[in-house]
Amino acid sequence: MLSEVKPEEKNQFIKELQKDKKVVAMVGDGINDAAALASSHIGIALGGGVGAASEVSSIVLMHNHLSQVTFFPFWFS
Repeated sequence: MLSEVKPEEKNQFIKELQKDKKVVAMVGDGINDAAALASSHIGIALGGGVGAASEVSSIVLMHNHLSQVTFFPFWFS
């Protein structure tokens, strides 16, 4: 988990994880998250956020509850 960092730091963190062939999910809610959401394998935007986050994400949570998402290991096999 990474929080309270600059947009370019978020994006760099995503890319570092992907170098190790890891599937990376990113959760964000605003314009500062858009680059990292776009570069992650699974971008999850909180629905109350700015349009840029929602536009580049794979998933948009309409009620801003992370509990709406459940990851199953077989999704990535």
